Amino acid sequence: MSDSPVINWVIIGLVLSLLELIVPGVYLIWFGLAAFVVSTAVYFIPLEFTTQLIIFAVISGIFAVIGAAVYRYAFNKVQVPEEYRNLNNPAAQLVGQLVTVAEDAADNRTKVKIGDTYWLASCQKPFKKGDTVKVVGVRDNLILIIE
Repeated sequence: MSDSPVINWVIIGLVLSLLELIVPGVYLIWFGLAAFVVSTAVYFIPLEFTTQLIIFAVISGIFAVIGAAVYRYAFNKVQVPEEYRNLNNPAAQLVGQLVTVAEDAADNRTKVKIGDTYWLASCQKPFKKGDTVKVVGVRDNLILIIE
């Protein structure tokens, strides 16, 4: 590091901002921006190192809270199209499909065959092997509810 605290804080800000590109998540940018604010403050007002660290901590906390609020607001504004809502939930994608019962129901449970896969299903009626049923819901991303 150099002898100038301004340069040191700029370097810290650059390193933290560049790490944001490598490290998953979105939080280092706020610490990088706080370092830039401290470098600006130190440029205009000579401050002791302890005071610089306190300012860095306070500004980092403020930026992190503001950043979290901005991201929460932005993510809540995003409208996901209906066809993509269950993109990563294969069980929910099956709701509404007709499927074949793979074994006789016992204790309100059975298995249904969907393609080449068997799924555990919950049912209220005593379905028999070979019956065609409709998937009406999903519980715990595993159990299909059939009628």
